[in-house]
Amino acid sequence: MTFSIRKFGLSVLLGACLMGHAAFAQDFPTKPVRLVVGFPPGGLADIMARILAEKLPAVWGQPVVVENRPGASGVIAADLVAKANPDGHTLLLILTNHVVIAAVRPKLPFDPLTDFAPVSQVGSSPLILLANPKLPANTLPELIALAKTKPGVLTYSTPGDGSVHHLQQELLNAAVGVKMVHVPYVGGAPAMLDAISGVVDLNVGSPAQGIQQVEAGKLKALSYTGEKRSALLPNVPTVAEAAVPGFYAALWGGVLAPGRTPTALVARINADIRQVMSQPDVRGKMTKLGTDVVTSSPEDFDKFIRAELGKWSGVAKQAGVKGD
Repeated sequence: MTFSIRKFGLSVLLGACLMGHAAFAQDFPTKPVRLVVGFPPGGLADIMARILAEKLPAVWGQPVVVENRPGASGVIAADLVAKANPDGHTLLLILTNHVVIAAVRPKLPFDPLTDFAPVSQVGSSPLILLANPKLPANTLPELIALAKTKPGVLTYSTPGDGSVHHLQQELLNAAVGVKMVHVPYVGGAPAMLDAISGVVDLNVGSPAQGIQQVEAGKLKALSYTGEKRSALLPNVPTVAEAAVPGFYAALWGGVLAPGRTPTALVARINADIRQVMSQPDVRGKMTKLGTDVVTSSPEDFDKFIRAELGKWSGVAKQAGVKGD
């Protein structure tokens, strides 16, 4: 009898907690929401965040404030959100670097999986392999053939050592059996400029950054890492078409909440983000960035993040890429 009463009491308590979380989710937000970005203004993460910050107030009835906290490849911003109150009022806009940095750095001030609650992916921007016009290769197969005759001679630039740009090229190099020299830069702009000037042979960049250079004849596009061709560069084959079936890599973006955020609240924020990202004008803005709108359930985003972490950890280990 005593056991049954206790069991009944626990059931009532659990039900009350669940009802409390659901009511809290319905009342959210009760004040301005901070959307933290680990990069300076003007980049892909910042632009995605500002699209959300423009649209979500109409749904929430509260301002959404983009807070740029650049530094340590996004680690500073992620650490801030990991330790924030899990009430939905502090969120994090991440890029692929969230898992890449965990793949190359053994010690972080947070766990990239358990200290966050995945909310939704918001976009995916595959990468493009660009070449100086003087390089005697106009397609990916021609580049592979050239690289095999000159192992360790051809150079490629990226926005940084251990970036997804770096790891995806190492993944491609390993898949086709070539050796090229990585030249890391601090940021995508200087990396692309040195490919234009011929300081390096190749550059791994984004379509949004590279398309103007391609159209001006300052660079030539050899391949695209998406599952399908880019609408901005329809004549450029994917890596999967040209050389490695199934190959895919992208600079994707998504939203995380602190790890202890109630499930009902995560679901509420997820639904609202997916609603605004489905709007035609938002899709138009993203397309101009060379970015596809991609949203997901919290559960699917969690699975995606874990798969990406496993993928890039394997690439980093195989290529011997280590962070500080």
